[in-house]
Amino acid sequence: MKTKMMLIAVWLFVSACHATPSLNELTLNLKLWLAEQQYPLAHFTTKQGALVANESLNSGGEIHYRQQGEQCIAYAPHRFYDKHTHTIAKALFNHCQVFLSNTKHRNTRDEHGELIDFGKYKQSASNAFILAYAEHVESFSIYQIHGFAKENRKTPEGKKADAIISNGHVIPSTRTIAITACLNEQLKITAMVYGLDVKELGGTTNILASLAPKNSQFFHIELSRQLRERLVSNNQLLKLFNQCLIS
Repeated sequence: MKTKMMLIAVWLFVSACHATPSLNELTLNLKLWLAEQQYPLAHFTTKQGALVANESLNSGGEIHYRQQGEQCIAYAPHRFYDKHTHTIAKALFNHCQVFLSNTKHRNTRDEHGELIDFGKYKQSASNAFILAYAEHVESFSIYQIHGFAKENRKTPEGKKADAIISNGHVIPSTRTIAITACLNEQLKITAMVYGLDVKELGGTTNILASLAPKNSQFFHIELSRQLRERLVSNNQLLKLFNQCLIS
């Protein structure tokens, strides 16, 4: 045990010396933490029960984890850009074990000039945790919450949509279709399946469309501004929304 702890301490020291840790380094660090949460983390500080990226991790990021709950991840990648998505995703954390969010604006750039947009940025704390979590559970779902403005849509279908649900691919999964049907029935809204009902906002260029682990199901959930406002002001509606996702 002493040898193991010494090796971990050395690894943490080496990792901390790098201003920009690789995705593999972050994933290994978080994997060790998930196995035994007494292990210190090289690039995170614990604040009010959450792991918050410190200055050594230029992408930023916030991670909430609890051992109870459904094996799923509620994810708000654009908390400062897509209004209310952080509140909506955090409410889903009442059911899921994990809640992920960005701590830097999506228009922030790293030292290489790359945009730190968690929907596309590979070297993020969120991606590292997702990869680590995949080795900690048998299977899980990722619910990534986004926001859009109807008036900015390019298609007639997009302008009518209250929600656009996809799995990051042109061909929707059976569960993507089921979630959309539930939203239409329970919330009495116009929810559309990307690839069937609408041809935009499908999340096909999202990093998780390719990076999501094989034992996960990725759901890219676009919500109109009007629906987001209704969800954060109506607890019963938000409850029904969450039930459609996790049922």
